[in-house]
Amino acid sequence: MDIVLEVRDLSFRFDGREILQRLSFRLRRGEIYVVLGASGSGKSILLRLCGGLLSPEKGSVEIDGLDLATASKEALQALRVKMGFVFQEAALISNMSIYDNVALPLRYHTRLKEPQVQARVSEKMALFEVDRKDDQSIPAQLSLGLRKRVALARAIILEPEYLFLDEPSSGLGPEADRLIGKILKDYRKKVGASLLVVSSSPPFAFTIADRIGLLAGGRIAAEGTAQEMQGHLEKMKKWSSSVDAVGEGAPC
Repeated sequence: MDIVLEVRDLSFRFDGREILQRLSFRLRRGEIYVVLGASGSGKSILLRLCGGLLSPEKGSVEIDGLDLATASKEALQALRVKMGFVFQEAALISNMSIYDNVALPLRYHTRLKEPQVQARVSEKMALFEVDRKDDQSIPAQLSLGLRKRVALARAIILEPEYLFLDEPSSGLGPEADRLIGKILKDYRKKVGASLLVVSSSPPFAFTIADRIGLLAGGRIAAEGTAQEMQGHLEKMKKWSSSVDAVGEGAPC
């Protein structure tokens, strides 16, 4: 299977603290790869580095063989049309209605007439169960859950080849986990897209991922299929519980 994203020996510091340390992994074409890690482990920074929104101190990120740090401005612009992003806090344009937020990429990157824009926006809004009575609301008037669904609709409005998703279902509940997981897997099948997702939720990761990389200590500490990683994490949990039990029974 083709490699579409290759991260090699990536290192990054923030406020003097080393967040990522010689981190490496690969995303295959048509794959959903989830980076699973605790809060504060550097997941969001990693996603921004992989999307070319930050530059690494050391190492490299390549998408389809293009090194994001050395690529020309024109090459990066051409690549970004093929990319969709969802950030942890949704990152919608605050003074723009949610309808216009979703329509923006179509108006900026295509020559579609407004009736075609309306049809495409309606399709994606319906997909993520966004109530159309909120069309003219600005993001601040909506819950985080609704803002995230709007951000997902905007991310796939151009049907990009690459999706970069930061905690797409965090705080939305089990039903939303299943809905968003199904939509993203269906989207991958329809478009042949490659998805890089960062999450702190093992249940969501196991629901959606083809492969999972466990982010710990600034690097991918373990990697495997969703089934393999579920077994790996269960073994770690049992080991931790047994160590705690031994500790409780030990003399002071």
